[in-house]
Amino acid sequence: MSQGLFDRFWHDDGGALIATETLFFATILIIGIVTGLSGLRTAVVVEFTELGNAILALSQGFSISGTTSCCAFTQGSHAIDTPGLLLPPVCTTPTFPVVIDVLPCQ
Repeated sequence: MSQGLFDRFWHDDGGALIATETLFFATILIIGIVTGLSGLRTAVVVEFTELGNAILALSQGFSISGTTSCCAFTQGSHAIDTPGLLLPPVCTTPTFPVVIDVLPCQ
């Protein structure tokens, strides 16, 4: 019984075309997903760099003017904060290749 069932499945190629189409569709889908995620990664890095630059550009400097009355006065105060900028990430190559030696057994 099982031999006849096995032979019937072995000679049945009705699903071969559908399996090939599914594999082709899955391959195109995976290539598209990888490309899309790579673009998404770049966009997220750019947005976070712009967010960091916007936060650094917030002025934390202040100025308080002095007060004067009939017999007394106070000096004013001020602080100036110069903002910086974030640099984009830089890829650096290794300075020298890593060599792994295999020591023989003694």
